[in-house]
Amino acid sequence: MDKLTLSRAAAFADAGKLRALAEEAVSGKTVLLLKAPEKTMILLNVREPVRQSRFYLGEALAVHCMVEVDGVRGAAAQLGDDLQKVQAAAILDAAHTGRFPGFVSAEAALLELDAARKAEELQWASRVRETQVRFQALEDRVS
Repeated sequence: MDKLTLSRAAAFADAGKLRALAEEAVSGKTVLLLKAPEKTMILLNVREPVRQSRFYLGEALAVHCMVEVDGVRGAAAQLGDDLQKVQAAAILDAAHTGRFPGFVSAEAALLELDAARKAEELQWASRVRETQVRFQALEDRVS
């Protein structure tokens, strides 16, 4: 599992499930809070599709946290305001980086959650695709 998949799975996971996975992944290890979970505002920088120019869409509430588990650092940041969920994500990041034995079962569960999220997105996309309107100009039909 790469960091991007871990982050995405953690962001979309249920907070209670994520905390349970984090506890399981670092069972018997010492967890130090280097930077307690804290709320902050971030600027949403986006790119408009026509000219590809960047602009600020607005601000969003986010939480960030940094931990150390048996000498291995982990960090996480997520949109929203769930402090405990972000702390659990940071712990899982440290467990992933440190390749802790307890992370193996957590990784399997996170991959399963990510696969379920992808299937849900595909299902949603297919429902939305059915509502798509296709416009044709008269000249396109004549030629």
